[in-house]
Amino acid sequence: MRTNLLVKIMHMITNPNYIIPQNFLAHLRNCRIIYGIIPDMSKSPVTISLLLDCIGGSGRLQLSGIFRYIHEHALNWTTVVDPFNSSSIPAAGYIVDGKHAGEFARIASARVPIVALGVERRLLPKSAASISTVKIDNREIARLAAAHIRELGRFKSYVYVHDPDRSEWSVLRERNFRKLVAGTGVKYAALPHPAKGSFHQLLDTLSGQSGPVFVFCANDRCASNVLSACKSAGVKVPAEVAVIGVDNDTLLCNHSDPTLTSIEPDFEREGYEAAKELDRLLSGPGKPPHRIPLVSGSSVVVRASTRPVYSAEAIVQAGIDFIRGNFAKGITVTSVVRAMRVSRRLAELRFRQVRGTTIGASIAEARIRHAKKLLKTTQMSLDEIAADCGISDANYLARVFRKHVGQSPRAWTRGQMA
Repeated sequence: MRTNLLVKIMHMITNPNYIIPQNFLAHLRNCRIIYGIIPDMSKSPVTISLLLDCIGGSGRLQLSGIFRYIHEHALNWTTVVDPFNSSSIPAAGYIVDGKHAGEFARIASARVPIVALGVERRLLPKSAASISTVKIDNREIARLAAAHIRELGRFKSYVYVHDPDRSEWSVLRERNFRKLVAGTGVKYAALPHPAKGSFHQLLDTLSGQSGPVFVFCANDRCASNVLSACKSAGVKVPAEVAVIGVDNDTLLCNHSDPTLTSIEPDFEREGYEAAKELDRLLSGPGKPPHRIPLVSGSSVVVRASTRPVYSAEAIVQAGIDFIRGNFAKGITVTSVVRAMRVSRRLAELRFRQVRGTTIGASIAEARIRHAKKLLKTTQMSLDEIAADCGISDANYLARVFRKHVGQSPRAWTRGQMA
């Protein structure tokens, strides 16, 4: 099919007498799976200006969502990506992010449809009252940060660090985060971005805490600066300070030291919804602006900056605590390793280093210790004791007991009574 279509196109180009069938463009549109969607060429092209900061990952994802909507709906749009608003080409519509908020009044004077990304409506100039808005759900981002704290569960204080401009979205994230952690009895502080002064206030706050600190940063650029400050001051991340950013800018996150945990908003969908709203506004005169529902769908991408780092003693203690609480439930070495949250090889290695024994032997020791207590203080039968120790039958208990104690349960009991 593809070869025949290409031959037909070449024949059209080289043969001036060829008559184009009326259904040819429709036929091309039906081939969208192979060739991509063909714009509706019956309409004049529409120039759309995109004032987006494409340096960071968020702007690129917003752009991707805009382009996806254009292609899915076969829009005959000519897009001008103009982060500096330097184009002299008159546009029929604009999609503008919050970093270009100063341009809203001037653009609004052109009286063309405008969609603002990530801007609070109350912050728009009165002359821009006709602008539609699309925003990421900053409350959800704060909830994810607070939920990540609960998953880690080891912090003595929380710190929020604003972006350099103390933007409205940063204020919203901090406000909601503060509400979510309030009442936990944990110290809380909100700090300006270090670039606004020096790193001294940040480092003084971090070093003045009595235990591990969780630092929630307004975005990944801010978090990257915090990691650099910690490294310069000898503050260990994540052992002493855990750091999380927002945007999941992979260039920053994967090349930070250590790699940066980040909350990833659905910027691609935000761009898609912005293009959808602009398409609605362009579909006919007098369409009222909308405030699009908050774009949700954010998620946490965990990397080294919040990943727990435990000492050998702490790893083994997690296994011992699990054994003590569960030896009577028929647990296995695999069960203990799963509770330790490390590989089986590392779990066994740490047990030998710290306790000089194996995980299996430690399970058996806990059961024998409990069996001795029951033999000494109760009149339970050996079958009952075996069941209470998490062992399948009395014969197996007797074999394990003899292996570890050097005598049978009956002989040991007589020796205790003598």
